[in-house]
Order: sequence, then C-alpha cells, then structure tokens
Amino acid sequence: MDRGVIMQSVLLVENKKEIDRLSLILAKNRFKSIRKVCEEEAITVIQNEIIHLVILDQMVSPFDWIETCKKVRDYSNVPIIFLTECFDKESIIKGLDNGADDFMVKPIDDDVFLAKVKAILRRGDIRNTQKSNVKGLVIDRDTCEVRYQDQVVNTTRIEYLLIDYFLSNRNKVFTREELISQVWEYEYTETRTVDSHIRNIRDKLRHSDFPVDTYLLTVRGFGYRWSD
Repeated sequence: MDRGVIMQSVLLVENKKEIDRLSLILAKNRFKSIRKVCEEEAITVIQNEIIHLVILDQMVSPFDWIETCKKVRDYSNVPIIFLTECFDKESIIKGLDNGADDFMVKPIDDDVFLAKVKAILRRGDIRNTQKSNVKGLVIDRDTCEVRYQDQVVNTTRIEYLLIDYFLSNRNKVFTREELISQVWEYEYTETRTVDSHIRNIRDKLRHSDFPVDTYLLTVRGFGYRWSD
C-alpha cells in the first residue's frame, strides 16, 4: 500500500461460511475486512476502531437486527449494507428506515457485491467534501475553515484536521497514536504533540464561545473523544 494511503476498513457481521468469500473479495481489492459474529462484538469494534462500511447479515440476529442498525447509528454514521435471505419488502423498508443505506439479496454475486461496496464508499467520500455542522460548529471543507456563530476560528492546518476528524468520528475514543496515524502526514511525532494541539484547539474554541469542554473530552488512560 502506498505511504499515506489509508486502507478502508469493512466490518462484516455474519456467522456463516459465506463471510469467508466476502472477506476474500475485499482483501483482493485492498480493503481491510474485520469479521465479527454478534452485535456486541460489532458495536465494540465500531466504538474503538475506524470503520468505513458495515456489512450486516440479518441472520446474525434474525429477530432484532433492526435494533443492531439503530445501535450502530447511536455511535456512528458509518454506511450499512444489510444482507437478506429473500426480497421481503416490509423487512427491507424497515431496515432502510432504521439506519441501513443499502441491501443485497442472497445469493450474492461477487461482482455486484464489490460494485455496491465501492459505490457506498464513494458516496461517503462525496459527503465528506461538504460542510459539517455539529452543535453550531461548522467545518467547511472547501475553504478549510472552522466557524462558530458566523465567526471564523483561526486554526493551524493540523488543528483544523483534528477538529474535522473528531467531528467525522463522533463518540469514538482515539489514542494519541491513532490520531497521529490518521491526521499527521508523517509517521514519527511525539504523542505529547497531540496534547499540545488539543490544548490549543480548546483554547481557541473557548475564545469563540463554543462550549468545547462539553464535547472534546479527555478519556483518561486512553486518549480523546468528541462526544455528542
């Protein structure tokens, strides 16, 4: 993989052998696949790792898989594709109404599966170019500006990227090492540098009257989290 290119991670939540085939397709196309067999394990991964797409099989939790979709949405806006045994209109509508982005009916064709995965991830890339507004704090990715109450918050490039990254991954805890890996363009920097940037971000947002201490939290022993 090229230096600086982040491999996109796909979480597959399924308890059948078909997952082996889907994982192989993803690996051949340079996706990182993470396999879990139950809701609890999947939620733990979503809370603690960077996931770009969730593939959820109805049969993992036949009676409350809709609740699984809802719980994923409580922690992340990550796209969800659910797999269904048959074209059940009511079930499909319920899934799409409760957080899923797309669905596939088994048996799953390899080429169609890969095309859907790429299409969903492209949509995510498009969304990421737009403005984000979280509690009145605006990230404008076209101008690389942070604004609150129509006033520009003067940030450095790294401060802007950190804020953008936190707002794009709300409610997740990130270690300092993870933030360095995802935000900095070089591999080696001291973890104390992260603390310094977080301190500056807090000072600047406080000065802009944004209640940053309510949202940008220190998780002792782990790192940082932007909380809703």
